[in-house]
Amino acid sequence: MKKLQNFMPNATRETLPTVIRPPHVLSPSEKKRRLRDREEWLKGIDLLEALNDLFDYIPEYRVFLKRRAGEIMFLSRAMLRTIRALDEASIIGASDYQITPGPLAELYHRRDEVVLSTGQPLTALELWFTLEGLPQWFICHKAPLKDRKGEIVGIIGFLKEYPYFDPVPMGEPLDQLLKVISENLNSPLRVSHLADIANLSIRQVERLFRQAFGMSPKDFITKTRVHKAVELLVHTELPINRIALEVGFCDQSALTYYFRRELGVTPRKFRKAALLWQASLTAEPKRSGES
Repeated sequence: MKKLQNFMPNATRETLPTVIRPPHVLSPSEKKRRLRDREEWLKGIDLLEALNDLFDYIPEYRVFLKRRAGEIMFLSRAMLRTIRALDEASIIGASDYQITPGPLAELYHRRDEVVLSTGQPLTALELWFTLEGLPQWFICHKAPLKDRKGEIVGIIGFLKEYPYFDPVPMGEPLDQLLKVISENLNSPLRVSHLADIANLSIRQVERLFRQAFGMSPKDFITKTRVHKAVELLVHTELPINRIALEVGFCDQSALTYYFRRELGVTPRKFRKAALLWQASLTAEPKRSGES
């Protein structure tokens, strides 16, 4: 080691040449010329098709463009496959109410309106469907889409499956706490009890959940209960009052309150919408010209 140090005594002291150089400053006229040049170049490119090719490499992101609240102009291929669309043209101009049967469309529409009216992006957890037609939590990000004059003309956004309500490895002590929550949803789950199990303080447990999920343990437990209720509403015929008890709510009214708070609809309306959705996915799609 000593010989190696003597062999390269000043190797790290010399200034290395800059590899990346900042572009030189352009005159206003040259800026305009280059921007016009790009505009002409873009006119000959099918940009949406190129983006679709790119999105195929990241199918976990479902990308969409809307002209106004609820009016769809583009869905990436992963979204088209999910709704069993025969071709891209069939969804152009379609509303959320046509694509998503039932009251879930109302929630999507209201959030679109918020983005359009405020001009601010919005990120929220929403229920949508996997390629298999199963309801799942997704992170939904929506942002205003502007024209070249800066006017808001629509919405651009994406959905990404949110994995944290499934048993994913998070490392101790979170793994232990997530297992306790998932196995005891129908029991009272207090943060103090979780802290005792993990041999942590309440404040430490709060910090763990906020760092991992961006929410408090209490909110995580509520969302997990609602998600479990979604599964039972779709995959069983249990009455709603029984489902409420199964997932840890004291009664049906409590389930309805939190279900509406999280999803914007009642459990009864959601069950109806989900059954309509699944029926539409299993039905043979009609081709143009068929009656």
